[in-house]
Amino acid sequence: MTETTKSAASRGEALRAYLADFNFLENLRGLGTNVRGDVLAGVTVAMVVLPMALAFGVASGLGASAGLWAAIAAGLIAGPLSGFAWSVGGPTGPMTIQLLAILALYPTADGKPDIALATAAVVLGGAMLIALGLLKLGRFIRYTPYSVISGFMTGLGMIYILLQVNPFFGIPNATSISGAIGEFPELVHDLQPAAALVGGLTLAVTLGWSRWVKIAWLPAPLVGLIVGVGAALLPGVEVPMIGAVPTGLPSLHLPDLGLLDRALVPAATLAALCVFDSLLTALIVDNLTSTRHHSDRELVAQGAANVCSGLVGGIGSATNTMPCVVSVKSGAKTRLATIVMGLVLLALALGLGPLAAHVPMPALAAILIKAGWDIVDLRVLPVVRALPRSDKLTFGLVVITTVAWDLLSAMALGLAVAFFRFVKDSADRYERELDARAVVLDHERDLALDALLGRYDLEDLTEIAAEHGVDLGDADARTAALRTQVRARMEVIRPHGPLFFGAVAWLQDAVQNLRGRDVLIIDGGDLDSVDLSGAYALGDLIAAARREGLLVITSNLSETTTEVLDDLHELQAVPVECRFTSLDDALLRAVSEIEARAHRRRVAPIKISSLRCRVWRTSRARCRRVIGGGSRRSRRRRR
Repeated sequence: MTETTKSAASRGEALRAYLADFNFLENLRGLGTNVRGDVLAGVTVAMVVLPMALAFGVASGLGASAGLWAAIAAGLIAGPLSGFAWSVGGPTGPMTIQLLAILALYPTADGKPDIALATAAVVLGGAMLIALGLLKLGRFIRYTPYSVISGFMTGLGMIYILLQVNPFFGIPNATSISGAIGEFPELVHDLQPAAALVGGLTLAVTLGWSRWVKIAWLPAPLVGLIVGVGAALLPGVEVPMIGAVPTGLPSLHLPDLGLLDRALVPAATLAALCVFDSLLTALIVDNLTSTRHHSDRELVAQGAANVCSGLVGGIGSATNTMPCVVSVKSGAKTRLATIVMGLVLLALALGLGPLAAHVPMPALAAILIKAGWDIVDLRVLPVVRALPRSDKLTFGLVVITTVAWDLLSAMALGLAVAFFRFVKDSADRYERELDARAVVLDHERDLALDALLGRYDLEDLTEIAAEHGVDLGDADARTAALRTQVRARMEVIRPHGPLFFGAVAWLQDAVQNLRGRDVLIIDGGDLDSVDLSGAYALGDLIAAARREGLLVITSNLSETTTEVLDDLHELQAVPVECRFTSLDDALLRAVSEIEARAHRRRVAPIKISSLRCRVWRTSRARCRRVIGGGSRRSRRRRR
């Protein structure tokens, strides 16, 4: 088989593997294996999603029907395409809050919310999600530090609660966190007792039902909503209502192409939030079911749902934690449960919409307050003071930025802080390992030098030493003297592991140790890989050594590392004859260079070249060639 044929076959296999990851027909297999359980679970999940969809639709500023149609699209579009069997999408807090921010930040010329821009952002954000999934970028969610996730969810839960305080007491909803906090002093004077009663009853029933009653097919939000509606219908109780939800098929909202440039940033924000919201939920479900989701397929599914939702005037949606958990606990086994959920909500939208006119706003606010409290990470919050300093800093910054600024900036800041913390910790660990390895390296180098110098016949060393007035004592002392002389003129550098941008500072410091040396040995026996910063740092060290007049020798560099350094022209100063595959050969070349330079300086070194080879049993000519020759007087003495 020719190389061209092999290459074509390899590309064909890669294409088939890529297409297999997005074979959505696999999702439809086995839909009939658990019909009864999936149908009951789907109806239960629909009852959970319904009040939340209505509440999020109202909170977004686009109306209750916008939230309902987003949930329908999530069930009927994302359900069959999803990346795991228990995926249930719909309006979520992050998406709703961000859409509310978009409406506030991008008004029309007359100051009104730009509905066309909002729907265009939802459609464009869905397209971005599809692209992210097809590019297989969803798997990187697993590299998000838990301190970032916890801070984001805690800040998000606080936003939920703060924004629902006003409608809980019958006051018009604030459009921002600062506005909600600023209205707290007037809350006592403006609240409506009837609204507080309805909201309080709904919240109490929702909390109590979740804690004390374990009926899977009757979820707490639905029970709380029923109690809230009943309380609002009591004589003399007047509270703000949602108003009738339009029934029938929605109108088509084709995005205005002229708005796409303005919608680009809002769409990217929605897409980023959907990625984190959906895939973090998928990780939670993985832990509950001992399965593993398909991140990229889930992004494509949620992207398709957002495109369809935006086209019918719905808000953005993502995989929602609470309905997913309810689906698991209700006995769902396949994606049929999510499809049934979408069909139930579709029936409500087509014929039962007028019933929403009797849903009180304080009751929906109470449900969202409970949802916000559930999102707060109560696993970390009680022990936040005991967290490591770096995690505490990351957690605090993400919470503050989420509440005070915006969600996407909070995630970006948290990831940046976590990234630099990881780099700093890795660099510190690298330097600690270098210090520990330095002792081992010195010991290995001494053993290698002892073995190398022990290969020489030292019987005439006393005579030579006497000529220079040096008393060397026994053989061990003579070897130690030789080793000390060699070590004083040699610098050995041994990087280890991945030499990356966060672990190159010590190479820059090593330049200070080059003065007074004759040879620099760079041993790559423990070097796994090198990035651009590491390659340039090695190149700078080699250049500094050359400026100081040192001979640079390399040993044990892998083919990959050598190729990287050669491609960057950082090994040009190292001759091919000075690149060795073992440290012993590099030390032999270094000893030869040190002796030659000592002879040229006409100092009084121990003339290693004048010693005879005993262990190698080679000819005098080879000995002179390996060791470097010697003085005429030495050669005469040998004769």
